Parts: sequence; C-alpha cells; structure tokens
Amino acid sequence: MARELKGDIVVALTTQGVDKTMAEIADKLSNHKKPVLLIGAFPEGHFSKETLQIANETYRIHRRRLEAWTVVGRAIYDFERAFAAKTSARETTLM
Repeated sequence: MARELKGDIVVALTTQGVDKTMAEIADKLSNHKKPVLLIGAFPEGHFSKETLQIANETYRIHRRRLEAWTVVGRAIYDFERAFAAKTSARETTLM
C-alpha cells in the first residue's frame, strides 16, 4: 500500500528507529507535498524487512511501545501545527 501511495517521503515509526520527537518528524513531513507516515499497530513484533525498505527514514517517538491511537493522535496534532506554522509564515511573507 505504501508503494501505491507514491509519497515523496516515507517515514516509519518503530521502536527500533532513531529517537526524534513527533514535532520534529511532523515538521520534516510538512516540507513535502506527499508525505507518507507508516505506523505499526502490531500487538507484538515489528515491520517486515520489505516494509522497512520502502521507508526513507525510521524514527521512534518514545522509548517504550505506544498504543497506535496515541501515535496517530500525536502525529495528526503535530502535523497540523507544523503545517499551520508554515502556512502562516507564507501568508505573512506574501502580505
């Protein structure tokens, strides 16, 4: 499915990724026209090797495994903030 979306950046969130805050990741994603964020919702285990090969980058936002709904909520909130900040900055420069 991630391949079918043809995103210009694909980021996977996994407990095995590099430490970053969700705000940092959202800021990075907001710089792209078609970002794809992969969130594992596995009771146990991790993304397959094939799925991880699709990802340009892998991050973790917490040292422990989080519930998928918590990660999704954080991602939406922080992406909205990052996108709004960039949109406001563009509107201000255009005035």
